[in-house]
Amino acid sequence: MFNFDNHSLFIIFFSILFGGIVKGSVGIGMSMFSVPIIAFILPPTTAMMLLCFPVLITNFLQMKVQKGIGSFRFLPMYIALIFGLLIGGKLILNLDFSSISKIIAITIIVTTIFNFFGLSFKNLKHRYEKVLTIFLGFFSGILGGLSTFYAPPLIAYLVSANLEKEFFIRTVASMYFVGSIPLYSSLIYHGLGTTSDLLMSSYLVIPAIIGQFFGTKIRNRLSNTVFRKCTLIVLLVIGLSLLIKNI
Repeated sequence: MFNFDNHSLFIIFFSILFGGIVKGSVGIGMSMFSVPIIAFILPPTTAMMLLCFPVLITNFLQMKVQKGIGSFRFLPMYIALIFGLLIGGKLILNLDFSSISKIIAITIIVTTIFNFFGLSFKNLKHRYEKVLTIFLGFFSGILGGLSTFYAPPLIAYLVSANLEKEFFIRTVASMYFVGSIPLYSSLIYHGLGTTSDLLMSSYLVIPAIIGQFFGTKIRNRLSNTVFRKCTLIVLLVIGLSLLIKNI
């Protein structure tokens, strides 16, 4: 059914499980961890497609829709993100796999460094925030259409805005869920995903949810500051490794 050997299957399942743990712990990391790891053994576009259902399901769970909509504060950003994704999805056809991997790696590195310095936009006025987030949303959408990594610049901003932890997680989950629908639809439309990839993706929901469950337990017990720093360090290592591999 699947053209993966046992070694590849182990790496894929482990990366999804680990990505789920990080996702459950700090609200981000499913794609940023899992895609680069899988991209070491498979084409980046295949790695992207394998994350389709794990990303949709885990983020839907973290949105906690039973609590209602938390805020319309970032609605303009979401709308701009969707437009950017639709445009970027067409551009991906003109890039080779190595270029996509470099985009992923550089995005991870830049975002990680940005967060390490902890720049703050906590006191940014609403009208300025609206303009900035619309720009970031559209730019991130273009980037996401090329690599599926639309979240890093937006996450960098949301972290610097010092949102309350649970509100941050729900906001990021909503962003991922809203963005993933046009993104994966575009990839499938342009022939970058196969039926086999989607079927495999549906199976990968299992390790993703298991990982997210344990990650949530960690979030409730571990200092978010300490775990966030560990996450950034691992992200930086993955980004540098993927960049070196494709230079």
